[in-house]
Amino acid sequence: MPSVRPIPLTDLEVSPYNVRLREPAEGIDDLARSLDQYKLKQPIVVYRRGGKYQILIGQRRFLAAKKLRWKEIDAIVQPAPDELDARAISLSENVQRVDLDPRDKADTCKYLFDRLGSVRNVAKRLGVSETTVRRWLDYAAVPQEMKDLVAAGKISRPLATRIALALEDDPRAVKLANEVAKLKPAKGLRDRIVMAVQEIPDRSVESILERAEELKMQKRISFILPESWSKRMDRAAREFEQEPGEIAREATIEWLRVNA
Repeated sequence: MPSVRPIPLTDLEVSPYNVRLREPAEGIDDLARSLDQYKLKQPIVVYRRGGKYQILIGQRRFLAAKKLRWKEIDAIVQPAPDELDARAISLSENVQRVDLDPRDKADTCKYLFDRLGSVRNVAKRLGVSETTVRRWLDYAAVPQEMKDLVAAGKISRPLATRIALALEDDPRAVKLANEVAKLKPAKGLRDRIVMAVQEIPDRSVESILERAEELKMQKRISFILPESWSKRMDRAAREFEQEPGEIAREATIEWLRVNA
């Protein structure tokens, strides 16, 4: 096992390969309070380059320690990795964390995909499912203006992704996302907007929103799944960040479309 040793904060700097590029200081006050009360539970991970130790994992812990005016922090020192390995290590540490900006996850997944050549290779390198990698690659393709809406909390990342996938390389995707941001729709209307854009992706934004309203009058169907399939449904819902009912509805619609 690698040894842990204290390193002066003045000898540390954030690695250029650390994937947390956006808003690293957000929530640092809370983290600093936690460190002050409970101390450091997990050392940061660094490597030596030049006269400094580069922080690969633990940037926020480092910032919180600086805020507390600590003199040093415990760290695991490992050999200097190449850029691809460094980014993979950093993302694998952060990919399931809610507080890592979605754009950072998407950008790094795209970087790894471009160099490793397949979703399977990226998933294996990160130690996550292929579905997780596809989800972040899908978000990497979302137009920047829509990502800005997500960052501002005006539209959810899953909704932005689903609109962008349905209206690929189309300025209507951005227009629809802006309209959704203005409407601030409740969950029911958000679901109907997704249904409408999947049903009539070639129509105008106005037509899509009108269709979403029309879908209030829809047939409700209930069915019971065997326990094994129910567990698979729950797993799919977690991976795709949707409700189980949404997964079932979309699978049914797709089957009906193919077999119409």
